[in-house]
Amino acid sequence: MADDNKNRKATPEQKVGVYVCHCGGNISDHMAVEEVCKNAEKIPGVVKVRNDVFMCSDPGQELIMKDIKNGTVDRVVVASCAPGLHETTFRNAISRAGGNPYIYEHANIREQVSWVHHGDQATNKATRLVAAAAAKARELQPLEPFRVNAKKHVTVVGGGIAGLKSALDLARKGIEVALVDKSPFLGGWTAKWDRVFPTDDPVSELVTTLAAEVLNNEKITVYTCSRITAFEGFIGNFKLTLTQAPP
Repeated sequence: MADDNKNRKATPEQKVGVYVCHCGGNISDHMAVEEVCKNAEKIPGVVKVRNDVFMCSDPGQELIMKDIKNGTVDRVVVASCAPGLHETTFRNAISRAGGNPYIYEHANIREQVSWVHHGDQATNKATRLVAAAAAKARELQPLEPFRVNAKKHVTVVGGGIAGLKSALDLARKGIEVALVDKSPFLGGWTAKWDRVFPTDDPVSELVTTLAAEVLNNEKITVYTCSRITAFEGFIGNFKLTLTQAPP
């Protein structure tokens, strides 16, 4: 089932389409989807609102593709399950329709709404999430992906048990690691304990063994008495500035 409202007049850069999913009842059984759609029609910049039992299905994707192809919308908001499940699905649908996949914004009204709220509370929250997504969609600009040559290097902040183990796991995968800790010693708070639960093993042996493995691993560089005081760059090419001083 699909529902369709009449186009409303808007400037070209504000032609937002909102597509609300029933998720086969996962969403629609806990909120008034029709009311969410009616509220969405009042959002500035929204020119088309549709809903379908499964927006991720081929017929659901066709609703989005149709509106992009005929120029009805140039920004897309999908209100459905978590973006981790179908964000790629909807971006690909936009691309197949000739649109830029980055004109898309997602509103999670299943995990964040229908799975934790019911009735009016769910309907009202879904309405707010859709309104926020639509407002963001109006500001989206088409993007073009580019490739960055990323160096296989990770900085681990904190030389406690978790930091030591993380550094070792990364190094074993062939990744260079910088381990930074503000203390002159490794082991963190755990090093101050006597024994660990439930094995009752001495903490000193655990920390000593783990620290020795880290210090002897050629792919790990340890910086103690150090703090990160500046950073710059972007994904794949970050640069950190460390300042070393006694604690």
